[in-house]
Amino acid sequence: MEALLDPDDTTSDLLAAVRTSRAVAEQADRDVLIAAARFAALHSVQDREESARLDGDTFGDRMLPLAGSGAPLISEAAAVEFAAVWGRSTQAGKKFLGDAVELRYRLKHVWARILDGSLLAWRARRIADLTRNLDADAAAWVDQQIGAHAHQVGTRQLERMITQAAALFEPDAAAAIAEHDAVEHRSVTITTTETTPFVATGAEQGQAVLALGYLDGVLDAADALDLEQAVAAIAHGLLDQDDYATASLDVRRAAALGVLGRAYNSGSLDGVPGVARVVELVIHTDTRDLAGTGLVRLANTRGLASIERLEQWATTPGTVIKPIIVVDLAEDIETAGYVPTARQRRQAELLHQKCSFPYCQARAEHCDLDHRRPYAQGGRTSSRNLTPLCRHHHRMKTHHGWRYHRLRAGVYRWHSPHGYEYLVTPTGTIDISNDLAPPLTLAA
Repeated sequence: MEALLDPDDTTSDLLAAVRTSRAVAEQADRDVLIAAARFAALHSVQDREESARLDGDTFGDRMLPLAGSGAPLISEAAAVEFAAVWGRSTQAGKKFLGDAVELRYRLKHVWARILDGSLLAWRARRIADLTRNLDADAAAWVDQQIGAHAHQVGTRQLERMITQAAALFEPDAAAAIAEHDAVEHRSVTITTTETTPFVATGAEQGQAVLALGYLDGVLDAADALDLEQAVAAIAHGLLDQDDYATASLDVRRAAALGVLGRAYNSGSLDGVPGVARVVELVIHTDTRDLAGTGLVRLANTRGLASIERLEQWATTPGTVIKPIIVVDLAEDIETAGYVPTARQRRQAELLHQKCSFPYCQARAEHCDLDHRRPYAQGGRTSSRNLTPLCRHHHRMKTHHGWRYHRLRAGVYRWHSPHGYEYLVTPTGTIDISNDLAPPLTLAA
């Protein structure tokens, strides 16, 4: 094991190293933002008329308005390649390019602070995000008001300055944007995963693995207050149930959300019609490793649960048991026609879970099944020749130079139009490119 302390370490040297490393990282962030702006300039058109003239020659590539009015439009295919090299999803790459374009073309005083190294990249991106919906004149006026101070004020103060400046310049537009943002920023995300916590010695079989769900959301204030009141009341009422009599308040509040969901699903939520709760039990033929453990693998939560937990779920009032038999994921299923069968689609969804393009997070059930070797060129409609690709990345593969081949089930090697390579596995994407060129100096 590497020794924690180096005999040559001193407090002063380590603090200096931290300070130097922080400065290097901050400048690297600026360099990426500068490179993004220059990259966007290489793949842009200035107006929609020019974009329309190009559409017939680009096989579906679109010129996208990633920044505010007056900024150039950016090639979607170029944005896909940028995002992959940056190591993020296509959506995140578009957002980053949009921030760079907003700064370079509409916020020139703020952009000058990036070029001279006085403004942090994340702070500049936050400014770009706040001005994107302003018209060109309002954005320019806001830029003049904050450009000289953007690197000195705190984040909250900076946001207030931008909001107030926009309101003074164009109050009607500012009010409309505020209302739009209040609506557009609302969202709820619910995800599931498997978690293996530390369990005390002697814990009963099956308790070491939990199937958990994660919830993150932004609500309208009135909706949030209504939900809080309901959750608080239900959590208090759960004290009367044996299963929760000794549970913490946090556990009971989490359980209260499930009670609300089941009330809707059973149709007992103030007369609102609901749908029956469905527990989907997917039985795989390749899970012999779980034999004798008292655990089962759940396809819809991508996790493990104990038999006891399943029994608890299944006996909840209003629950409908829906057993589904799934073929062996290793089986090569083939059909004579072009369109994959429902059995092939289900197998592909369970095997891949997501779009197989680098860094993409689109769920497999919402994807096309791509024939890696085209059907018109003799490619079979078989498990070994079908790969889930979301519609967006399916177009990139078909028309814009992306290529890939299958190494084994669920593992692919992708080649980008500019020669970069990515290994996509069930656990994520790995950039396996060889360096194609020396780093470019971008600070100037």
